[in-house]
Amino acid sequence: MTTAEPSVILRGLSRGQLLAFDALLALAVAVLGWLAARETPLPPRPIWHEPGWLSVATGVLLAVPLVVRRLWPEPTAWAALAVVTAAMGSGVIPEYAGVVPLAVLALVLYTVGTDVAVPRSVRLVLVSLALAGVAFGWAARQPFEVFLILWAIGACWTVGLAVRERRAYVVRSAAQATELALGQERLRIARDLHDIVAHNMSVIAVRATVADHIADDQPREMRESLRVIAATSRDALVELRRALGTLRAEAVVAPTPGLADLGSLVESARSANLVVDLEVRGDPEVPEGVGVAVFRMVQEALTNVIKHARAATCRVDIDIGPGVLRLQVTDDGSAGPKGNGQGQGLIGMRERAALFGGDLAAGPSPTGGWAVATTLRYAL
Repeated sequence: MTTAEPSVILRGLSRGQLLAFDALLALAVAVLGWLAARETPLPPRPIWHEPGWLSVATGVLLAVPLVVRRLWPEPTAWAALAVVTAAMGSGVIPEYAGVVPLAVLALVLYTVGTDVAVPRSVRLVLVSLALAGVAFGWAARQPFEVFLILWAIGACWTVGLAVRERRAYVVRSAAQATELALGQERLRIARDLHDIVAHNMSVIAVRATVADHIADDQPREMRESLRVIAATSRDALVELRRALGTLRAEAVVAPTPGLADLGSLVESARSANLVVDLEVRGDPEVPEGVGVAVFRMVQEALTNVIKHARAATCRVDIDIGPGVLRLQVTDDGSAGPKGNGQGQGLIGMRERAALFGGDLAAGPSPTGGWAVATTLRYAL
């Protein structure tokens, strides 16, 4: 069972404070209910003076539902309906003092609208309207007055139902936003894993091939290749642990790579016998997301050069301006990525560029070789 959400005025109060507010409200209703029960009917109604204890009991019974309406809304509504019907139908409270029982029933039905399941809530309010109509009609015998009373009761329940629907909409919207965020996070992790594995495994594959060719004639160079393979493997494991660690709630968040880490990335590519020139122009202090995107895009571009381009040299140019970063990676090779540029690596690069309003261009360079270029835009 849910608990009624307080109104805008009371939203900052804790559950205990809300119950205390209801207790004060109930105390005021008990006093007003007692005073209303002491009133005598207006002529030509028969004047009936009930005992004093009955007036006190009526006030108390009217107040009790307000105290517990947030705890047990449905049973409380049935109890409130019984008390209000009895008080008005018996004449203990005259019709001109009926605003007190009307307010009690309306407040309780508001809570029913917010907290009780809709089918049971509808059944309860229909029964309440019928019985209240009979009781107030017997007391007032004025059709228009009875209509206003029933309208007020129904309106309070309707407001409660509208509040319930609004809460449900907020919950659904939050769930959809969470699901969208999870999907984006899964996509980000998939891109990171692809970039990490593809780059490091490409370096390892190249060095392993070199080691195999020179194993007999150049044992020193072979051992150097094995050392590069070992170091690259360790780096790959560290990055994989960092990426996979984001999936664990208890994981310590490791620093994400950025522009400052491009030097080590270039050194890793150079260990695969690729000459890489890196030039960064402008202020390297960019937002973290931009830095991560650039690092991963350069990583994927270098991976493609190592795997596909059969290039000897590669150049990475980064030009940073106010709110704009331009990235270009060119090589002197004879081929680009396989699959007409539809591999997962290039798809990931396009997605990263799109996050910052960029459109990735990847294809043969007019001066020969292969070129990858994009412009990322971000707010300062």
